[in-house]
Amino acid sequence: MSYSIYPKLRAIYSFLPTSAETEELLYSKDVSEFKNHVIEMRFLKRFPLIDSDIESHLRRIPFSLGEKVRKQMSEPSVLFFEAYLRGYELEDIKNIIRGGKGFFTRELRDKNLSIEELNTYMQNRFWKIPWNSGYSRYEEKKDKIELELPLDRYYYYSLLKETRNLSSKERSQVREFLLSFINLKNRVYLFRLKNFYALSDFEIKKLLIPIGEVYENIKEEKGLSEGSFRREISKICYKDFKFRMFTMRAILAFFFLLNEKINEILSIYRAKLLQLKPQEIIEMWRKLYVGS
Repeated sequence: MSYSIYPKLRAIYSFLPTSAETEELLYSKDVSEFKNHVIEMRFLKRFPLIDSDIESHLRRIPFSLGEKVRKQMSEPSVLFFEAYLRGYELEDIKNIIRGGKGFFTRELRDKNLSIEELNTYMQNRFWKIPWNSGYSRYEEKKDKIELELPLDRYYYYSLLKETRNLSSKERSQVREFLLSFINLKNRVYLFRLKNFYALSDFEIKKLLIPIGEVYENIKEEKGLSEGSFRREISKICYKDFKFRMFTMRAILAFFFLLNEKINEILSIYRAKLLQLKPQEIIEMWRKLYVGS
C-alpha cells in the first residue's frame, strides 16, 4: 500500500463539516438557504459543486475519491480495496430496489429500473448467486427485504475473504475491524427483524450476515437502533483513523467516516425538502447522531 495515501486522507478529513457548519444547516430556514450554506462549506470548496444536484454530488464524492485511492495502491492491497469499492454498486442496487436510482455504477447511474429490469442486469454481475436466491423468495412474498439481505451477506462475506490479499499483519487488523462492523450491522438487522417483522430466532438467523458473535448468540441480543449504530461505528472509525496510521484499516475507517458525514448532511437536506419544522429536524438529527 502506498504510504502517500494516508496523509492525503488526513488532509481531506480536516475539511469535513464542523459542528458549527452542521448547526448552520440544521437552522437554515429553507432549502435555498441550506444549499447556500452547503456551498460555503470548506468541504465543498475542496470538492466543488459541478451542477445544481447537491445529493448526487455529495453521494459521489466518496466513490470518486475511492477510485483515486485505488489507482495509487499496489498489488495485492488493491485487490482488497476493489472488493470494498464493490459496496457502492451494492448501494446502487439497494437504492433501485427501494424505488430510487443509481449514483455510482455506469450501467445503473441515474436510472430508475424496475425490479424486473434489475433482475436482468444482475444475471451477468458479481451478485448473481445471492440475487437469484433472494429474488425467488421475493416473487413469493413480495417483500423487498428478501432482495437486500442476501446481497449484504454476500458482500461482507466476500470482503472478509478478500483479506487474503493483504499482508499477515494487515489481514489480522482489517478482519478485526470488519468483524466489529458486521457485529454492529447484525445487531441493527436483529433490531429491525424482531421489532418490525416479528420473526422467530430461526427465521432471523437465516437473514443475518452469517459471521461473528451476534450471529452465534442471537437469543441473548436485543439489537441496536440505527442511531446507536451510527454513533458506535463513528467512535470506532475515528479511533482507528487517528491511531492506526498508514494502514488499510485506517483507510477503511476514513471512508466509513466520510460516508457517515455525507449521510448526515443528506438526512438534513431531505428533511428540508419535506418542509419539516426546524425543531422536528433537530430532534431527528439528535436521535440519529447525538443520542438525546
